[in-house]
Amino acid sequence: MKIRSVMIIAAILLTAVALSSQAAADTRDTDYGGGLFDNSVIHSIDIRISPEDWSDLLDKAEEKIRYRAGITIDGEKMENISCSTKGNSSLILARERYGNGRYSLKINFGRFDKKQRFHGLKKINLNNNYSDPTCMKDFLCYTMFRKAGVDAPLCSYAWLTVNGKDHGLFLVVEEVDESFLKRTGREKAVLYKPDSVELKAGGKALNRVIKYGVQAEDYGKGAELGYRGERIEDYPDIFNNAETKSDDQDKLRVIKALKGLSCGRDLDRYLFTDELVHYFAVQNFVLNLDGYTGAFLHNYYLCEKEGRLAMLPWDYNAAFAAMLIRMSKERPDTSLYVNLGIDTPLLGARPEQRPMWKWIADNGYYKDKYHRAMDEFLSAYFENGEFEREIDALTEMLLPYVKKDPTAFCSAEQFASASKALRTFCLLRAESIRRQLEGKLSSETQNQLPEDRVDASMIKIEELL
Repeated sequence: MKIRSVMIIAAILLTAVALSSQAAADTRDTDYGGGLFDNSVIHSIDIRISPEDWSDLLDKAEEKIRYRAGITIDGEKMENISCSTKGNSSLILARERYGNGRYSLKINFGRFDKKQRFHGLKKINLNNNYSDPTCMKDFLCYTMFRKAGVDAPLCSYAWLTVNGKDHGLFLVVEEVDESFLKRTGREKAVLYKPDSVELKAGGKALNRVIKYGVQAEDYGKGAELGYRGERIEDYPDIFNNAETKSDDQDKLRVIKALKGLSCGRDLDRYLFTDELVHYFAVQNFVLNLDGYTGAFLHNYYLCEKEGRLAMLPWDYNAAFAAMLIRMSKERPDTSLYVNLGIDTPLLGARPEQRPMWKWIADNGYYKDKYHRAMDEFLSAYFENGEFEREIDALTEMLLPYVKKDPTAFCSAEQFASASKALRTFCLLRAESIRRQLEGKLSSETQNQLPEDRVDASMIKIEELL
């Protein structure tokens, strides 16, 4: 009897240990907020791939072929992962202008083994920081969104090697996918990444938008988030770009929400209004006009959950007026950019062509909430010195790695100058918006008096490209 009791007790203890271990494993598999995304250090990533496949990847970068490889992240090894190039214009221009094989990469831990994850992550992106000599635009923008209460991808920095050979400093960015939805408590949500078909294809349509500022509605088929009727096929820009599984019922819920948005009533039934207000507060601060508020209908995620819509941020290497600078034929007016009105944020589009912004601009209640969100954002990140501490710490941490980067797009000197310019740009932008909120400067660009604007002439804004 005693032996049997001991055996029962032992079995209970073993079960408890097993359950405890399983709970620890479950926590490890779903909580990746630390670890790889600890942004206070430079992580190490080594991609192990056959020399033949790596050479093929570089030669056929635009084909985005998925190659079987292994990876070691901060000493932790995994096999049977997928490695491919990513990006569109950044991929092509990186090859044409530099030809050094520094392409952004996508790592898929579950491509060849459907159950395999890295601490809950299915995919990560390794961004090459093309067209961003600060190496910080994406990082800081995502930080700003999270500071404002908007779910945004986690990110950190890593020194990348390929088969043990130095390849450079890359930004690690969390994929916006099922893992992201689980981390942010959106398990039942459906994700789309709207993108204008014609703009994605490039060619004459893209050139017309850049040269003449053609209204994007000439090309968009849903990416502007306007109501186009009840038929699913009338929204190819949305539904052809689903990031998670989506059936007809899911799509019809999106259409119903867009219809509700177009009517302008009971908006809380169809939109996550508070989150969207905060999304546009940051979006309009960072001046990323290579997206929804610009002439190009892309670079955002549309998230639908239980019939309500939210927008999630993505891709900010063209933030801080970079798109304006590229499109300008004249010397950039830095003071104009820094002081752009927070209530007139659109470029290359009219308010009626951007209904997800228009409901905020037209409704006094939501416009007031938008202004309060701006006020809270400035107070929580800029006016308390947190932004300055963050960018100064990042500059100090990244500089040694930029100096030794064998494939860097910029020199250490250019990095230092660009970081300083970005720091000044953001601080002056915050000062200008505070003036706009206090009524000392018009919040509509066309009504601003030059003498009321914050002087930003000391910034060499070209250094941010």
